[in-house]
Amino acid sequence: MAPTTVAPGTTSAPSAGSGLLVLDPTKQYQSIDGFGGCFNDLAWQALLALDEQGREDALKALFTSDGCNFNLGRAPIGANDFSLGWYSLNETPGDYAMKEFSIEHDRRELIPFIKAAMKYQPKLGIWGVPWTPPSWMKTSGHYKGGELKQDPETLKAYALYFSKYVTAYRREGINLYAVMPQNEPNYNNSIYPQCAVSPAAMNVFVRDYLVPRFKADKLNVEVWLGTIVTPANEFVDATLGDPATRKMITGVGLQYEGRDAFARTHEKYPEQKLVQTETECNKGQNTWAEGLTTFRRVIEDTSHFANGYFFWNMILNETGRSTWDWRQNSLITVMRRQQKVVYNPEFFAMKHFSALVQPGAKRIEVTGGSFKNIVAFRNPAGDQVIVFVNEAEQPVAAELEVAGARVKLDVPAKSMNTVTIQ
Repeated sequence: MAPTTVAPGTTSAPSAGSGLLVLDPTKQYQSIDGFGGCFNDLAWQALLALDEQGREDALKALFTSDGCNFNLGRAPIGANDFSLGWYSLNETPGDYAMKEFSIEHDRRELIPFIKAAMKYQPKLGIWGVPWTPPSWMKTSGHYKGGELKQDPETLKAYALYFSKYVTAYRREGINLYAVMPQNEPNYNNSIYPQCAVSPAAMNVFVRDYLVPRFKADKLNVEVWLGTIVTPANEFVDATLGDPATRKMITGVGLQYEGRDAFARTHEKYPEQKLVQTETECNKGQNTWAEGLTTFRRVIEDTSHFANGYFFWNMILNETGRSTWDWRQNSLITVMRRQQKVVYNPEFFAMKHFSALVQPGAKRIEVTGGSFKNIVAFRNPAGDQVIVFVNEAEQPVAAELEVAGARVKLDVPAKSMNTVTIQ
């Protein structure tokens, strides 16, 4: 169902068995910071395969107010699994002073992509996270496997690495507002860049090295705990359970398998912001059913105090394959030979939220009648947005109560739905 704008109508009896959707804007919860996706090398390469008009159309679809209106983005610090290949920002062994630190690779791929997006979203906010430190800082000496070395010299140098990254990106004119210390710190058995960091080690690095380095360099940058990919709270409790570190942390980034930790983390650490850092990657089929799942996930996570939500691959070519030869979903598929852009179901799942729920919106109370997955927001300008999914195999005749009046809604089967109230 396309986003629909309604105004209060006349009071009528509810349809049989449909239930009633009721808003209570007096009950407000967390603010929404925004929505976005990850900037990856292979996305930029896919865009470069298009002519200029096709490339600009795809960027507009993601970053303008007529499109998804993404206002935030995620960037890898060094290589990730959808980079062109392995690299870090300093592969000179023993360079603890970071004299050879360089973002030259990023100037060829990631930074042009980010700046192309900034043409349409000038205030685009970016946060960075490494999939792995430089290989010489790891016990394996390799971009996969191994752990971050724990000697003070390495940890001090790694904190400097982060500081130079923030400074370098800001010098490029990019609004690099936050970093997270490690992507998926408990994953360490795959073919792409990874690194294990224990909960205790992550706490020590953030508390004793990373934040002090930022302070010494007078860098006003947020530090978030993440990206956590386990529903258990071992990483959250190890860091936020330390009173000294807790004051240093702005929020917690939870990935799709960490979804169950949203409500638990909010209950225990209510002052911390929360963000969903990555959707399920899937296997490149880009089906309607997967779009519905992502749509439902955004509802679930924002209903459990997420302040923002990030898709994984915004753009891939028709193969959907990474450098490490695994296939995943994307919001947009570029058909290179046909010079065609395909907008996949998850593009529309994200657009329902990102195009209509503005930064600064407040989640408000909503009763969903027969719809289990429903969430509502009040934008800063006062308009209200209700987002819900019909999981049923048949259409549903529903009603929405607005200011004491009722509006009839015809909701298609297996559909994503948004209603805005001016």
